[in-house]
Amino acid sequence: MNKKTTVILIAFMMVLTACSPTAGDQGPAGEQGPAGETGPAGTVSQEAIDAAVEAALAEREAEEGGTLVIYSGRKESLVADVIAEFSSTTGIEVEVRYAKSAALAGTLELEGAISPADVFFSQDPVSLGVVAKAGLFDRLPADVLDNVPSWAVDSNGYWVGTSGRSRSLVVDTRDVMDSELPGDIYGLADEKFRNRLGLAPTNSSFIAMVACMIESDGEEKVLEWLTSINGLGYGEYPKNSPQVAAAAAGELDIGMINHYYTLRVLAEDAGAPIKNVYLDGGCGAMVMPAGVGILSSSQNKSAAMAFIDFLHSQSAQETFTNTVYEFPLVAGIQPNALLPDINSLNSPSNLNWSALALWQEKAVELIAQAGF
Repeated sequence: MNKKTTVILIAFMMVLTACSPTAGDQGPAGEQGPAGETGPAGTVSQEAIDAAVEAALAEREAEEGGTLVIYSGRKESLVADVIAEFSSTTGIEVEVRYAKSAALAGTLELEGAISPADVFFSQDPVSLGVVAKAGLFDRLPADVLDNVPSWAVDSNGYWVGTSGRSRSLVVDTRDVMDSELPGDIYGLADEKFRNRLGLAPTNSSFIAMVACMIESDGEEKVLEWLTSINGLGYGEYPKNSPQVAAAAAGELDIGMINHYYTLRVLAEDAGAPIKNVYLDGGCGAMVMPAGVGILSSSQNKSAAMAFIDFLHSQSAQETFTNTVYEFPLVAGIQPNALLPDINSLNSPSNLNWSALALWQEKAVELIAQAGF
């Protein structure tokens, strides 16, 4: 039974209770007298029914107008301003739980139908796919899905992209020559890169890249690559931004990151001795959407949908491209001048985000097996 049907039944009960027959007057005190005659039954007008239903639905909407709970795998430093603007613009109170996207996907699987979350805002499509595979998302309306390119949408309509992010290498331009860099990610497993590489093995986007590699090339090849990288004396970082800082400081030659971290530094200091290198193809060149979905268990779905609409608004899209330096996904938004043409990037075509979600657990397993 859906919520509206339940509310209507409750409303009918309210009306019928108000119009139920009344007992007659009782006899005098002392010896109990006979019960009075039952009065005539009341009548229920359509106007009374409509009013009761409207009142009950309004009460339900008031209950759903509470705090919007967002589980955000997007870093607070990247999206807090967008979320604050949404709250200020709409008047909707927001509570945000920040953590890694992969970890939040696991949390949502454990919480299931009793999750307090209304929205999952993920930095990568693989984590969104894990939640979709668990059957925890509502399908989104077609007009919402149509706001962005088809590659940035779940094939079953359970989540929609909000901005685009490319995998790239950040390099220290003082110590790295273009001619020595490989065309794909596998080329980094070379002796010439010993003690020169950095990565963040627990980062959700790195895990998504490894899942893509498994889907494309098989477990054996991916494990061999991970093990080789580990044997080259790589530098381990908790996330992407410290790799960029290390490269700028001359402490790291090559880091495996998402592109926008480098651009944020260059926007503040155009002379920083770093740059992005976009690989010629393969999963190391993949362009991924950050995205969002609404939990089926949400008690605040109207506010959740308003949040998605806001993420596709001109204001939010311009913030993503001009402040975070991501690719806008909604048509008509001018990308920031520091961004390459998204069509010039060599992301694998026709990536199946649902299939990659099936490999996330295996990707984590192989990363650990390789010794990271």
